[in-house]
Amino acid sequence: MVVEVIVREDNTQLDQALGQPAVTVDGKNLQMVQGSDGNWYAFFANTDKAKQADQAALSGLPGQSVDFGVFCSGSTPSTVLGMDVSRTDGVAIPDSAGLSGTTQGTAGFNSCSGIPTAPSNQNNVVRNIPSLNTNSKVPVGQTGINQNVWPVIQLFTFSDNVRVEYDRSTGSQSVDLNYSDIPNVSLSLDRTGYPAGADVFATIHDAELSIDPTSQNSWTFNVGPNSATFYQAFSVSGKSASGSGLVNLLPYLSTLGFKDNGKLSMDTSDVVNLKTNSVQTSSSLNGVYNKLVTFIETGPHTGIFQSSYGSVSTIGILPNAPRSHSGSITYNLQSSSIVSGTSTTSLTVGNNQNQFGPGQRETITLTDNNQNINSNMIDQLDVFRSSAKIPTLKIGNPITLSSASNVQFYGNAGSLTVPSSVFDSNSLRLIIDTRTQSMTDFQKITLNLGISTQSLKDLLVDPSQSNSKGTNWVNYDLRSFQKQLGISSFSSTTMTLYFGSIGSSPVTIVTPGMIVTGNGLVQISDSAITSIESMPSGLPVFLEINFNTSGTFSNPTDTQPIVFDLFSFGASNNKQINNAIYRAELQETSPNSGVFSGTIEYAVINQLNQFDPNLIKSLSTFGDNIKFLVNTELTDSNAIHFSVLGTQSSAPVTVTSQNNLPTHTGVVTLDSNNYRIGSDVTITINDPDLATDSNSIVTYTSVNDPNSPALDTVGDNSGNILLEVWIKGFRFHQCTINGATTGGLASTGFTLTETGPGTGIFKGVFKMPSWICNQDGTGLMSPVGGTVQAWYHDFRDQYGRSVVIGSIVSPTTKTSTTSPSPYIPSAMPPKITKYTQINDQSGRPLLESPHVGQTIVFNSMFSNTNYQNSQKISYIVQIKDSNNKIVFLKWVDDYLVNYSTSESIQWIPTSSGTYTAEIYVWNGMDSLVPLVDQNQYAIKVVQ
Repeated sequence: MVVEVIVREDNTQLDQALGQPAVTVDGKNLQMVQGSDGNWYAFFANTDKAKQADQAALSGLPGQSVDFGVFCSGSTPSTVLGMDVSRTDGVAIPDSAGLSGTTQGTAGFNSCSGIPTAPSNQNNVVRNIPSLNTNSKVPVGQTGINQNVWPVIQLFTFSDNVRVEYDRSTGSQSVDLNYSDIPNVSLSLDRTGYPAGADVFATIHDAELSIDPTSQNSWTFNVGPNSATFYQAFSVSGKSASGSGLVNLLPYLSTLGFKDNGKLSMDTSDVVNLKTNSVQTSSSLNGVYNKLVTFIETGPHTGIFQSSYGSVSTIGILPNAPRSHSGSITYNLQSSSIVSGTSTTSLTVGNNQNQFGPGQRETITLTDNNQNINSNMIDQLDVFRSSAKIPTLKIGNPITLSSASNVQFYGNAGSLTVPSSVFDSNSLRLIIDTRTQSMTDFQKITLNLGISTQSLKDLLVDPSQSNSKGTNWVNYDLRSFQKQLGISSFSSTTMTLYFGSIGSSPVTIVTPGMIVTGNGLVQISDSAITSIESMPSGLPVFLEINFNTSGTFSNPTDTQPIVFDLFSFGASNNKQINNAIYRAELQETSPNSGVFSGTIEYAVINQLNQFDPNLIKSLSTFGDNIKFLVNTELTDSNAIHFSVLGTQSSAPVTVTSQNNLPTHTGVVTLDSNNYRIGSDVTITINDPDLATDSNSIVTYTSVNDPNSPALDTVGDNSGNILLEVWIKGFRFHQCTINGATTGGLASTGFTLTETGPGTGIFKGVFKMPSWICNQDGTGLMSPVGGTVQAWYHDFRDQYGRSVVIGSIVSPTTKTSTTSPSPYIPSAMPPKITKYTQINDQSGRPLLESPHVGQTIVFNSMFSNTNYQNSQKISYIVQIKDSNNKIVFLKWVDDYLVNYSTSESIQWIPTSSGTYTAEIYVWNGMDSLVPLVDQNQYAIKVVQ
């Protein structure tokens, strides 16, 4: 071990002549020189051990192992070295250049002569040398030392104790060194059990390994046949000495003062995996030493050595290590077991609750020490990391790469077939294995998707078909190619499907410029869907991904997971479609915690956004903040299953968090019992299903398109209605009288705006007008004396039904302190019984599909046998088209007196298509309480 002595004084001038500090080693003068930082430096070591170390280094190349350089005796004139070394046994200097009389190894010291010239520097035990003060106004280092002999290691003979003493004007300061056996030599591991693929962090506490006090020392041990100990085979900084010049120090350890320390052994068994990192860049030395483990000092002269650098250890667990098997590691006769094992996996969403609401971000918590691969780092469960097991949510039946095969790479020199597999049956990533392959130039890959054209057609929504509307998407992740195979850009990437064979019947689903990053979600055009629908159903389907840029691989150290999914959202043949898969890339909460966290949220479709691609684009299918789509209530047997491959009771299992996602019944309220002309009318809708983003405030606007059936409602130009306002019993609408237009709801600028991100509470305000258009728009009338009604079209209530919910303010002559109450359908025992028949205009039952323009009559008979008093009823018929849009709504009010009565409503369809007729019976339109269950009837209208 070399000892560095540093004197820090208040007087640190570089341009003024200073006397060197008076420092002694066991009473013998230690020559100090000034560095460029103003501090004073010296190095010393034990004479005999320095010679023994240098002798060991002689069997290798100069400047490697524990080479001290060359020696000069203490009788060397000060004119040679530029310093007086007469009180030393001798000195070690970097090189003999320009000198005669130098010795090496255990040979006796000679007085050196000559003029030192620039050295080649054989010294390998003081590598991070303090620079000298070379100010022109003072001698070099304040003492006149020859720069070519720096660093000088002054050698002394000492045995058990060494006193280093500094005499200064204010008194002396001393440090006592104990030169004997090194105490507290120990070996420790970072944990008692390790999952497959984990890093093993071993730590050695041994000050004797800290040879160079200025640098991080490294020691490399061969733990297989041909046991060996190497000093500085691999260097943190500066040169590495791997090669023929290295010296195995194992035979020399005892002469260097080591006892049982300085040598490491391991039983790797079928558990331990010896690896490389950024310091130990090779797994072999000279082709002879092939089981290497390198330990790096944590800092200069700490005496603490770790098997890792940059949080990557040279010791690990094999990816396929059997559970509960063990290897061992031994240093200084202390042995520790390296045990492979598994721990119990758990997965929860939220605070162990079984349901959560739309627009609300909930925490995902995965406890899985099996994925705590590196105890020094925060582990990431990345999709592109092959060993990661990814928590996954699948809704419906998206197409994935679960059945893919025959992966081929194409380059200028031809094609290459590589193995592939799906090891994680939960996250369904295809693992491409190029580890034993080499290809200097490739531009594209192809693979067999393992599906038929009919399977593809069954997934996709074809908007060209009647009763079908929606969007189709490619969900992809190619980041492993970006990180391992040199694909630096995706801006020109295309994806093409072939039918029957590669190159046959191409349909391009991703064109250049559609993707720019390594993963994402992109929409497939309707024209591509039309082309796919034209293909014969029995053909196999192939995929080509053409990067249109060059990648390369040469025996990568890891495999390449990729994702290619096909999603569909919307409606097909009046059936709701929702096929997608979401993969959560969770992050460990802290190093070595084994607890991984992220968030999850969802958006529920409504009549305004159910076919909107912008809603789909807002989803997050990868990452630690997942956002998914819900198009109907998902409860009980249909509840979502968020799952991950894990372990319980030491056995591999799929661990699942099941969560109910009910839809909610909305509530609409008016803020007052009566309104005066010019007063604000505030409408509030409370429906969590309308909240589509936990980060953004959602706004729904009123329709101002005269050609839209939804004019003067909160809705869209296609005729879908979210909210309508009625005054005096009909919709508040615009009209033109004598060339002058009087506005309706849209002219007020009415919007429904969420009160905060994810609240699901929406407010809108308009001023009560002085005049409104009458019902048929032929004149104006005053709103005074009428009612104000707010009708909310709830796309999915708590029972998954589409219902209309209202709030009514009736005129009153008194001032009321109570607020109006919302009226919400709720499940109630039937008070009456109902029988319905659908007839034509002549009263005959409708047995065939009606034609456009034909009158359809909905007749219902009501019975009231259990009640003696009269029962108020509202008989309601609502017609929806194939896109779930309301095209007809009418009701009649009546009283059911005594035994029975009947009601009828007529509808004349104006266009062909498939419709759904919904029949409700409520306890009056001012209460909206259901008296019987809703009935639905499918009606197909033809030309």
